[in-house]
Amino acid sequence: MTKKFTWTQFPCYTITYGNLSSPADICKIFSHYKIDKYVYCIKFKGTVIKYGMSAPESYSRMWGERLYRQLAHCYSWGPQRIDGSSGADWLVIERDFKNLYGVDIDHKDITVTVWDVTHYQFESFHPFIEVEQMEAELINEYIELVGAKPIGNINDEANKRNKPFVNKQVHDNLFEVSPYRPK
Repeated sequence: MTKKFTWTQFPCYTITYGNLSSPADICKIFSHYKIDKYVYCIKFKGTVIKYGMSAPESYSRMWGERLYRQLAHCYSWGPQRIDGSSGADWLVIERDFKNLYGVDIDHKDITVTVWDVTHYQFESFHPFIEVEQMEAELINEYIELVGAKPIGNINDEANKRNKPFVNKQVHDNLFEVSPYRPK
């Protein structure tokens, strides 16, 4: 991946989970601002835990789904905590964080920075390839700075992050789209 994104061009929101009354409040925030495609950074007391991105498009997807599914698994939510398998990798992150730092993650001390890329002028026919590249850029910059991925970026997706895409402009220069004309 050689493309560098200009992060200041994206609307950016910081959400403090301690200010939320329930895990589902994140969905209300995303719905209110109509944030469909996004890249995020989860921090606990200033320590980067994870970089991530919005879920691919689907009819059943809800606003802010990825963040909701993960952070609603926080043990500190108590009875409001969800326990389904989707997003349950957060439990591994909490365990690994406790083992590494000796501290339990409390949602009240989590902040999430969200870059809203919904209205970015995507060059690909498949915008989520570029959203993946945005996430990869943040992870790679973190690796260059710290020497390792954030503790919450469990899977090594380096090959996936480096996959190419067909640029719309290149496609349009190579192929002519003619209207269908029935006989």
